[in-house]
Amino acid sequence: MNGDGAILWMEHAGFHRGRRTVLHDVSLGIRTGEMTALLGPNGAGKTTLLRLLLGLARPDSGQVWLDGKPMVDWSRREVARRIAYVPQGHVPLFPYSVRDIVGMGRLAETPFAPTLHERDREAVTHALAELSIIHLATRPYTELSGGERQAVLLARALAQGGRILILDEPETGLDYGQKLRLYALLRRLAAQGHAIVATTHDPVQAAGIFDRAILLRHGRVMADGPAASLLVPSMLDQLYVPQQQAEN
Repeated sequence: MNGDGAILWMEHAGFHRGRRTVLHDVSLGIRTGEMTALLGPNGAGKTTLLRLLLGLARPDSGQVWLDGKPMVDWSRREVARRIAYVPQGHVPLFPYSVRDIVGMGRLAETPFAPTLHERDREAVTHALAELSIIHLATRPYTELSGGERQAVLLARALAQGGRILILDEPETGLDYGQKLRLYALLRRLAAQGHAIVATTHDPVQAAGIFDRAILLRHGRVMADGPAASLLVPSMLDQLYVPQQQAEN
């Protein structure tokens, strides 16, 4: 699998929850400089797939690899230096400043330090500037708009320093203009050498934005290829057809 230049990949991965098989024999690779969209109906196994890629769960069969080494051989701190996760919109209980939220991305480097080191502060400032939100640095995160919060979470991931960014439905809660700005940022990051993986429920927009699409149905990869070619009505009809109709 890594022969195609992937830095994160899984080979014949399977995962079970009780007697239910969530993922069946999944093989795929993630490459730097590429934007990959993960699509599928609810219950297709997308969240479990992300957890395996993040090293938060182990496959029951097969293997996940990161930079040429089995995921199980990396410590959580080492994984965090290489892979950053951007969750759906998140509001903390306390009104931390934007700079503090982004600074949390440096915990992989200085997990027990009472204050950030100079190199950490520089990484935070660089991430804020990269996403053009340095003017928000002292604002309470809880008072930001949905689009601003998403940009802050992305800045936190950048400050973390990983080359791989995994995003869970990043467009959730964003208006059309905010979505366009978010994906423009992701495109720029991919051009700088990041690997971008994002789940999405918007195949029409994904077709024009992502380089590649992976279609997941009933825990299996139904198709994997160029987004513009795969995300067409005939393929989407097969992807989202209800289970009852598929069996008839």
